[in-house]
This record gives sequence, structure tokens and C-alpha cells, in this order.
Amino acid sequence: MRISALRRGLGFGASIMLAAGLAFTAAPAQASERPIDITGYKVSDVTVGDSNCRNVTVSAFAKTAGDYVDSYGSIDVTKQGGIVTSMWFEDDELDRAFICPSLYGLGTYKVGPADINAEYEYYDDYFEEYDTHYTSYTDYTSKTFYVRGKTKSSLSAKRSGSKVTLTAKAQVYTPNKYRYAQYNATGAKFQVKSGSTWKTLKTVKLKSGKASVTVKQSKKKTYRLYIPKASWATSTTSKSVSK
Repeated sequence: MRISALRRGLGFGASIMLAAGLAFTAAPAQASERPIDITGYKVSDVTVGDSNCRNVTVSAFAKTAGDYVDSYGSIDVTKQGGIVTSMWFEDDELDRAFICPSLYGLGTYKVGPADINAEYEYYDDYFEEYDTHYTSYTDYTSKTFYVRGKTKSSLSAKRSGSKVTLTAKAQVYTPNKYRYAQYNATGAKFQVKSGSTWKTLKTVKLKSGKASVTVKQSKKKTYRLYIPKASWATSTTSKSVSK
């Protein structure tokens, strides 16, 4: 960013695949090893129900020293320590980037660190005039976000005398398989309706995308399955069944 642009309050423009912006706040004069510091990122979680690459909007926030003039560099997007893509920035421009869950998978992603080249202004006592210099450094500010597959679930109930057997199934969209696949969810809750609320009967881990539980209940009741969200899968609630 050039200082004139900063004074007008301008930031990075949106890119096609991965949009981003830098919002600047003024900071007191400081040592020019770091004329600009990234203070944080804003990025929303992503939910996928197909295998297409995704547009992700990222905003970056920074503070600048009083001698800051300009900067350029790149901001990494990583998954499990490996670089997925990098966002290049220079002046008011941010390079295109994209995330493909079919290649990199579902789960935890991270924005940052950033490799920065910054230009700063200083006063040259010998020539009695202002001059500019560049400094390079890595800013380790980061922000985690999640890419989750859509999930779906079902619940069936079968009564035998005073016992009711509940059978649950769950699937999650798996981009690298281009389809929904069995979801071995942890923390899956078999629930029964009690008044206006739902009471958990048992919490289980699904195996091969399935789980069953038998409860003793002579009266007709309404049941459902609830699975909370995970780092790589959205939450899901089955349709209720009465038995």
C-alpha cells in the first residue's frame, strides 16, 4: 500500500478466487524493522456439498509505523503445515488464490504467516533529506478456519413388546470421493422428546456409518439422532420417529 492510498482509507481489492482486504490503523513511530504489522485476519468457515473449488473471503488487519511507505509480499494458506496456496499482495492488489477440498481435504486450515517486504522512510542527516529503505521479515499472525463436509442422517425405530430398537445412519460429503460416504461420527446422541425438550438417552460412536441402541419403553415416544459438528463435518439432526 502506498501511504497516499492509506490516507484515503483504501485497502486490498477483492480477488476472484480468494478475496481479501487490509484495514490499517495508525500506530506510534517505532523501529523500522517492522514498518507494518498484521494484527489479525477475518475468515469464515466453509461448508461443501460438492467437489468444486471454493471462493473464500479473507480480510487482514494491520497497523503501520509512522515511517511506513509501502509493502508487498505473500500470505500463506496452510493445512497441517503444508502450503495450500499463497495470496500475493502489492500496493492495492491481491493475487488470485483458491482452495480445492477435493485436493486438500476437509478439516482445519490456517491463514498466515505472511512474508512481508516493507518500504519505510527515514531522514538522512548527512544529505539532510528523507530517503526510503526496504526491510523483509515474516509476520506469524494467523487465523484458523474449517472446511466441513455437509452431513445427513436418518433414524429408524422398531418395537418389540416394551423395548424399542433405534438404528441410526449418517453420511458426510467427501470431496475426494465425489460423493457422500459413511460418517463414523463421534458423540452421536440418541435422544427422546420430553415435553418441549430433547433428552439424550445414549451417546455413541458410529461404526461403518451406523449405530443401534435398544431402550425399554412401554409407551409411545418420539426419538431423533443428533450429531454435533466436527472440524471436518457439519452437525446433523435426523427426522424424528415415533414408536
